[in-house]
Amino acid sequence: MTPTHQAAIDITRASLQMLRETIDDLPDAALDWSPVAGMNSLGVLVVHSLSSTLFWLGNGAGRLRSIADYRKDDRLPSFKTTGITADELRRRIDETAAEAGRILAGGTDAHLAATVTFPEDPSQDRTGAACLISGIAHLREHVGHAQAVRDFWAATSPQNSWR
Repeated sequence: MTPTHQAAIDITRASLQMLRETIDDLPDAALDWSPVAGMNSLGVLVVHSLSSTLFWLGNGAGRLRSIADYRKDDRLPSFKTTGITADELRRRIDETAAEAGRILAGGTDAHLAATVTFPEDPSQDRTGAACLISGIAHLREHVGHAQAVRDFWAATSPQNSWR
């Protein structure tokens, strides 16, 4: 594993821990709640964050995958997430942390320097290093979104009965 891949796993694990802490003491009902129509729920944000993280980290560590397949098989279904429990989300977060470690353990300097191409969407072509950064940045972006949704839930929950 390169120092860059090690840094990626360190930041990914820290980000996943932040995501886990965001949902840890919430009731399951909070996971499907949305502050406004059209805004993603915590369940959607978590599931989408996990699949996108593994997609981008994989492409940055030589595990190339079609972006069209990712969009169809992982991304689209994640935005339909409903009825997921906090226990299930915690399990998925933990599994993602472990899988990210396995993926990044095989990362090489050649993977970082390689250009990852997506023939079905060339606008997404980038180096392996940029794939890692994309994955981490996207994860942190959604950690912030999840934290905001949690704060909205807390602000609107009657007497904060969820605590």
